[in-house]
Amino acid sequence: MVIEISQETFDDAVKENVEILGLGEEEAVEEAVKQFEAQGVDLSKIIKDQMSKQQYEEITAAVQKVEQLQKTKGDVDNINKALDDLRLECDKGIQYKIAAGKAEAYHILLNTYEAFSDKTVKINALKTLLSLMTKQPDLLDDRGVAFIINNLKVQPQDVEIQKLILKWAKECCVMHEKNRQKIYDSHIVDVIKNQLDDLTPVEIIRETLSVFRALVLDDDVRVEFGRAHEHARVIASETLCSIMNLLTRFRGEEQLNLDIIVTLTALMVRAEFCKKVEDAGGLELIKTVMETFCNSGRIIRQSFKLIKALAGNDECKAHMPKKGYVSILRDSINASMDSAQTVTAGLSAVAALTLRSPENSKQFFDEGIPEVIVTAMKKHDSDKAVQKTASWAIRNMVSRSKYQSAKFIEIGAEEALRNDLKNFKEIEYDVKAALRDLGCKVNLKEEWTGKGGALTNRNAKRDNENDNEYED
Repeated sequence: MVIEISQETFDDAVKENVEILGLGEEEAVEEAVKQFEAQGVDLSKIIKDQMSKQQYEEITAAVQKVEQLQKTKGDVDNINKALDDLRLECDKGIQYKIAAGKAEAYHILLNTYEAFSDKTVKINALKTLLSLMTKQPDLLDDRGVAFIINNLKVQPQDVEIQKLILKWAKECCVMHEKNRQKIYDSHIVDVIKNQLDDLTPVEIIRETLSVFRALVLDDDVRVEFGRAHEHARVIASETLCSIMNLLTRFRGEEQLNLDIIVTLTALMVRAEFCKKVEDAGGLELIKTVMETFCNSGRIIRQSFKLIKALAGNDECKAHMPKKGYVSILRDSINASMDSAQTVTAGLSAVAALTLRSPENSKQFFDEGIPEVIVTAMKKHDSDKAVQKTASWAIRNMVSRSKYQSAKFIEIGAEEALRNDLKNFKEIEYDVKAALRDLGCKVNLKEEWTGKGGALTNRNAKRDNENDNEYED
């Protein structure tokens, strides 16, 4: 578990450094950071830049102005102006958001939304609430969860208001497992899954997909175990068919297609879901997306990740080369060769599709993938991620197809891998394993030794001759 402290604790430590040690404010902050980091405290959510008294008073006054106008049902123009001013204050930085939160801005904004029937006030209140709680989701309480669900149930609902509520729901889930579970347990999936139907505007579909993705995040360091897998399982079971239909209905919508691909990848947590995608014609649809948006680096990169996820199902993995995925992977990696990030994702997909599959490996070999892999290694010789995934791809291709080794060595794979041994100590095992499976001479370290006992370790087990391939 990660050790965390409150903002107040950090501020008190800074104050003590000033008053007791006589340090200047900047030195006091630096010393406090060193003290807490030495204790293993996570300071990622702590504000180190202190607000001046005047700045604190300004944002407090902005909150109070909104509260006053809300209680007196002030003029619409005046309340909108006050909301704009508060939002601008919150947009200045996280310390301003925290100060506004301490001044009860969260409840005041909810009260304002409920007190005014004017649409512009409701939209402004939601925009300000979104600004207040972006990167500060701790403010959400049971009232806020009920507010989200009840307003999403309202039909017909204004598109702009609905979009803002979905955005707010997503932000409340980011880096906050407790909020995720609260929102999920309020049956939000049942409420919004119908937003994927034929009558829903594209912008609402996109926000709905973003909520689904937020519900399956596992990014809160404060909790040891989350429920991301369970959330993904249920969302996939209830929405996969509808999501696949979106790929058919919106072939020309680039941004929506990207959202769909990213969402599908996040939901591929079980082999049965990969098969469900295939049964719905997904392999053809995903290939069509890659062909349609071949010049979109983001779509190609995310498609590589989805291919890797789908390869977790043995049937999908066997069928994908027959659907033309070998050539499209080759061509897409070549076309994206300047982007190390995209190349890494592409090589990872190659590694996944050739894992324990000599049939797939042969097709990749025949289509010229060895040249693509080695070209990527030479092009990005200083990029550790590219070199690591390339070593996986080489290893998986040759481990059960030894006849391919000569070709890899001929085009420079051994030289590239040996350079990696000099440059990247962190991936030494991966590189040596690739060299070993290529049949090259390599010194494998025995991490643990002993006499008269059954002393073993993880690396010794991984170096067993039967463990010939990489599996992510």
